[in-house]
Amino acid sequence: MRIMKFGGMSLETKEKTQKICKYIKKIYKKEKQLIIVASAMGNTTNTLIEKATTFGGEKPNPRELDLLLSLGENESVSLIAMMLESMGVPARSFNSNSLEIKTSGPHQNSKIESINKTPLEDCLYKNVIAVVAGFQGINENGDITTLGRGGSDTTALAIGSIFNCPVEIYSNYEGVCLGDPNILPFKTAKQISFKTMQLMSGNGAKVIDSRAATIAKNKNIEIISKSASAPNKKGTIISSIESNIVSISKFSNLSLISIIYDNDDKLKIIMKNVFFLTNKYKLYNLELKSNLIQFLVKTEFENKIILFLSKKLNLLK
Repeated sequence: MRIMKFGGMSLETKEKTQKICKYIKKIYKKEKQLIIVASAMGNTTNTLIEKATTFGGEKPNPRELDLLLSLGENESVSLIAMMLESMGVPARSFNSNSLEIKTSGPHQNSKIESINKTPLEDCLYKNVIAVVAGFQGINENGDITTLGRGGSDTTALAIGSIFNCPVEIYSNYEGVCLGDPNILPFKTAKQISFKTMQLMSGNGAKVIDSRAATIAKNKNIEIISKSASAPNKKGTIISSIESNIVSISKFSNLSLISIIYDNDDKLKIIMKNVFFLTNKYKLYNLELKSNLIQFLVKTEFENKIILFLSKKLNLLK
C-alpha cells in the first residue's frame, strides 16, 4: 500500500488537481491499495480566515472558526474523489467524523490521539482509494478541531503510523531544500535523518511540519518528500539513517540564523566560517547545541551572511 499526501498549492486549480488525479490513477493501476491525504485547495484556508474576521472580528470564536476552516479540506477530498471516479477509479472521501479522528488540546492547535482505521482497511480490502481530509479532528465534546498550519502532514503521518507504512508528501519542491529556495538556489537533499528534519522544521525552515517530523521519528515512519509537478523524480528520503548534510534557515521577522548539521563531520568547517563572520559582523547570542548552531544578526547583514555560508558550505546548486 501507499500513503500519499498532497499540499494545497498542488491542488490550486482544476488543471493541477486533474494532473494529480491522473498520477494517482497511474499508481492505482499498479498497486490498488492507496490512501490519499489532502489539504485545502490553494489559498482556501487563508480566504476562510479572512471571511471569519470579516464576520467575527479580529478574534473569531475558536470553535466556530475550526468548523469553518474544516470546510476547505472537506471540499478538497470530495472533489478529488469525484474526479477520480470520473476517470474510472473507485474512490471514497473521509473527514474527521467518518474516521473518528480523536483530538485533544485547544482549537486551531489540537493533537491527534487516535484514528479509527477500520473504514480505511475496508477501502484497502476492496481496492477503493481512500481520500482523507487532513488538518482536522474531533475533540471530546464532539466539536471539530484543527491541527494548525501544516496539520495535513501530521494527519498523513498519523495514518502512516497506524499502518506502519512510509508516507509520500508532495509539494511545490522536488524535495527538502538545504535552505529557503525563495532566497537562493539551494540544493535538494537526497537523504535527511529524522533528527535533522525535526531541527529544520522547528527552526524556521519551510519543510515538513515539525509535529509530523516528530511522529515520523518516534514511530520510525519513512517520509519521501516529492514534487507534485514532477512526481516521478526521486525527491528526498527522510529516515533514521544519518547523512552528511548541512542546512541553513532563518525565522521570519527575526534575524535568527540556524545552521543544522546531521553529524559532527562538518562541525569544524562550520565553526571556522562562523568565527570568520564574528570578526566581520557582530553576531549576537551565539549558541552551539546538539546538531544546531544559532545566532542573531542585524537585519541588514542577514542575506550577506546566508549567501556567504551557503557558498562556503556548498549548499547551492
